[in-house]
Amino acid sequence: MVIVMALVGVLNLDGGPVSLALAENPGISYEFGIIIAALVCGIICGEDYRDKVANYEVLSGHSRESIFFARSLLASLSAAVLSTLLAFIPMIAGLVAGGWGNKVEFSSMILRLLLLFFPYLRLATFFALVTFIVKNHYIMMAVGFATMMITTILSEMMKDSGNFSMSVFNMKYLLTFDSWNVYNLDPKVGIVEYQSFSSAMPSGLIGGTIVVSLIFAVVYLLAGYALFRRDELN
Repeated sequence: MVIVMALVGVLNLDGGPVSLALAENPGISYEFGIIIAALVCGIICGEDYRDKVANYEVLSGHSRESIFFARSLLASLSAAVLSTLLAFIPMIAGLVAGGWGNKVEFSSMILRLLLLFFPYLRLATFFALVTFIVKNHYIMMAVGFATMMITTILSEMMKDSGNFSMSVFNMKYLLTFDSWNVYNLDPKVGIVEYQSFSSAMPSGLIGGTIVVSLIFAVVYLLAGYALFRRDELN
């Protein structure tokens, strides 16, 4: 995982500093983590359902509440932490290979990457809910890959990045910087482009990310438990 993310960071430098690569391509930091979140939730919540081993927890006297929340909370927190840590790898690899540059403030990027934990947590609780429904971690791998691909397509189509409606939109909002371009004419090289980014955090970004993500995470957990407590576990 680390090698893949490091390669993503280095290959997107295109001869420039890593701050420019991250500002121009916000998806390189968070998109791969979506697959990892689905993989972790699938393994922790659903790997032992195909051979019915998970049913022994109920048969041995454990409550459905303890089974669901133990698995879901462990899976969601583990997935969110791992995906957030992996989001730093492109920045670190690019920093070593091409330097930071001056396109965006380093502290602003660090804070935005740390805040990815909350939409990842929200997404992971949803993946945990889906895992208890499908009971198959291989299907969750496919779900994670499909979610990442759909996210890439929607991110290209979506004009307004200031959106908390979905966790993947929230991730893009966190890593999108306001920018503007200025052009100059040089008699030798022709058109010269100058691009600048604003590192200022949009109003409500931090609070909105945390509050909305936690609310949805709780909703997904309660919805998942409501389904699991009535599941016949056939």
